Amino acid sequence: MKVVFHIDMDSTPIFELMLGNIKNLLKAESAEVSVVANGYAVKLFTRQNLAKYESEIRDLREKGVSFFVCENALRNLVEINPENVSDLCEVIPAGIVMLIRLQKEGFAYVKP
Repeated sequence: MKVVFHIDMDSTPIFELMLGNIKNLLKAESAEVSVVANGYAVKLFTRQNLAKYESEIRDLREKGVSFFVCENALRNLVEINPENVSDLCEVIPAGIVMLIRLQKEGFAYVKP
């Protein structure tokens, strides 16, 4: 099973719901999971904002979950330097391109 979680809102409750969904999925099924953050959600993935969830994110990464953060949104929407994104995430040029690519590769789309 392959699943991509898409988060685009700067909302801690949605972020926490997404983390819970991923954990529940991985308890129930073996899955390849990616998270794509674009829009205002990229704010959630800065070092400062992600610090509270660092151990959770590390645990999910150890289970193979990938976290992608849109550079277009960082630079053009929220004016955050990509260097401020947590090292637990990969900054990619365009979140929308990654979403399309993953769906073409058979990833099911989930938007918490």
